Amino acid sequence: MFRIIIVLCAVFNSLHCVTVRFNLKQLPRFYTPLNDKIFLAGSFNQWIPNDQRYEFNSITKSLTIDLPQSTTVEFKITRGSWSTTETWADGTARANRKLTTSNNLQSIDVSIEQWLDTAGRVHTATNQVYILDSNFSMWNHLPRTRRIWIYLPRSYSTDLNRRYPVIYAHDAQNLFDASTSFSGEWGVDESLDNFSQEMIVVGIDNGGSERLNELTPYPNAKYGGGQANLYLDFIVDKLRPYINSRFRTKPERENTAILGSSLGGLCSFYAGVRHEDIFGLIGIFSPSFWFSDDIYTYAAKHTFRGSPPRLYFVGGQLESSTMVSDVQRMINVLQNTTIEYKQNPSKVKLVVAADGQHQEWFWRREFPTAIKWLFP
Repeated sequence: MFRIIIVLCAVFNSLHCVTVRFNLKQLPRFYTPLNDKIFLAGSFNQWIPNDQRYEFNSITKSLTIDLPQSTTVEFKITRGSWSTTETWADGTARANRKLTTSNNLQSIDVSIEQWLDTAGRVHTATNQVYILDSNFSMWNHLPRTRRIWIYLPRSYSTDLNRRYPVIYAHDAQNLFDASTSFSGEWGVDESLDNFSQEMIVVGIDNGGSERLNELTPYPNAKYGGGQANLYLDFIVDKLRPYINSRFRTKPERENTAILGSSLGGLCSFYAGVRHEDIFGLIGIFSPSFWFSDDIYTYAAKHTFRGSPPRLYFVGGQLESSTMVSDVQRMINVLQNTTIEYKQNPSKVKLVVAADGQHQEWFWRREFPTAIKWLFP
């Protein structure tokens, strides 16, 4: 019935309908992904949660529609599905909102306290951290989507002529927020909030069951893997251009870093060699060089076309029995094949911590020093 009346609103004069403007005055600071679409769903559109006719403007956060006069309608706000509908701040379901239309133009302010899919979590991310996209497409490199985070420095919203270096980081679940971490977060945002040099961080969630595949350049006879080329091509060919086109970045290789730990450390090292023209600063935390000896062969055979990237290695003596020796072996390979790594100590740094373990707390502690060295 209401759908028919709404169509008639475009035909008959204002005596039959009233224009209503909905304004999103407040959204949950965390987590409302910057790229997510927001919809109005209600009794006037058969409660379709992702009806494009009722999508809010992404810039103005407003939606203007015509409704029948002197009629009570019910509605809710969603991010495209009933699993992402609005709730009260504590996560409990809220009753349908109600609006009785008048005979004049109406403007309705709406504040969203929380979303159903993120309710009940205690977030530790600072105000500089945003979810860029909860389902960023990796097509046509990999048939998947991925949650992407972004950290923007405090000055980003005020110094509008300034551009910033960028760090790309793996395993974003563990970088900023305790509620999404597996065994503690790195506190990247808290660390960078206190730095005099400001930078943007783009965090890429790991793929869960696909993590081992995506972060390893060569397969292991026991564990499989070996899709790092596709994963890194996604970062280089799709994600990085997207970031550079929408945020004020310094895109040069000397201002672009990539880092990670464990398999993420292995993948970051590989990225620094394979994509030497893109990444000039590499943070390699407890790298899983044990996964395949092919990584040593690849490094030994590679000839850098220009000045090689700066490499910061971190390892702990309480990790595997071969962690430190594996890293030292890789450094020896590099110094034997690349003169600049042998002659220029500012290009390679190895930190070995006596108490270092293969755990998030260790990488969190070492992160600030690594960044200060990579960005001198």
